[in-house]
This record gives sequence, structure tokens and C-alpha cells, in this order.
Amino acid sequence: MAGIPKDELKRKAFHLLSLIYVFGYWYLDKTIVIWGLAAAIAVVGLLELLRFNVPKFNDFFCNNFKGFYRPDEAKKVSGLLGTLSGALIAILLFSNKYMVFASFLYLSFGDSSAALVGKTIGKHKTFFGKSLEGSLACFIACLICGLFIFNWKFALLGAVIATAVEALPWKINDNFWMQIINAAVLTFFSGVIIWAK
Repeated sequence: MAGIPKDELKRKAFHLLSLIYVFGYWYLDKTIVIWGLAAAIAVVGLLELLRFNVPKFNDFFCNNFKGFYRPDEAKKVSGLLGTLSGALIAILLFSNKYMVFASFLYLSFGDSSAALVGKTIGKHKTFFGKSLEGSLACFIACLICGLFIFNWKFALLGAVIATAVEALPWKINDNFWMQIINAAVLTFFSGVIIWAK
């Protein structure tokens, strides 16, 4: 793991906690997951509100959760709120469980792989400022995830879509958009392309 910035490693390890709602969505009743995400959003939203209104509380969070909060998040909403909100919206908007589940896996594994590889060995930048190495890592991770769910052609398509979405320079939290856009595009293609194994 030499070469990976410690803060990024911490952040991506924390990112994998999203697997709680990912597998909760797969194994539990949808209503339970919706209420669970809504409660988590309310708690995180309250903490964010406290952070912005109580400077000492914000200092405590930023100093004690270094790595989980990026330096630029000291004065803006953390990525966690966007991640949870994106998941909730994807579940509410799209009914095909397989497409939504895949979009969650793409975020958990693809986005994390892209960041870790890109920040460690990424040397060749794309026109969006991301690295080709990070994008390749995202593609491979998403393809592997997709092969557990879809036939190989649809898994390949899903990995290309997820990699393209991850590579875009989002001004608003990419963790929010990645889940929704991937679920939307996969849902669309699932209506015209055979996706089941």
C-alpha cells in the first residue's frame, strides 16, 4: 500500500461502509432500506447543520476525522450526505433491483479503485483531469462486479457506462450522481438488451 495517500486510503475504507446499504438493499425489504437511508440522511444532515453553525463542533470533526473529510469539506457539505441521498433517490426512481444494485457496486468498488489507483500511479491525465490508470481500474472493478449480476455483454456495457460517469468532472458530489445516472442508463438499456445470464 506504499504510495497511497493515507487520508485517501482512510476515506476509501470509509467509503466501503456504503456496502451496508448496498447489501441491505439486496437482502432486506425495500421499505426497510428506504427508511434506514432516510434516517441516516437526517442524522448526517443534522451533524452537517451543527458543523456549519457551531465552529468548535466543525473543528472537532475536521481534526478528528482527517481523511474522512477532505480539506475543502471543512466549509461545505461532506460527500457522505450526497452518497446516501443518491442511493435513496436511485431506489425510489428505479424499480429494477439488479440495475440499482449494480449502480451501488459500481460506486463502492469502481469509484474507490479509480481514486486509489489514480492517486497512486496515475500519470496520464484525461481531458477531464482524471488519470487513465484510475479510469482503467474503475473499468476493471465495475466489470468484475457486473459479471456477478449480468451476462458478459451487459457487464461490459455497464462497466463502460460507469467508467464514463466516474470520469466526468462533477461540480456536485460525484457519489450522488454516479448511483442515479448508472441506475438510469442501465435501466434504459435493460429494456432493449438482454442482460440476464
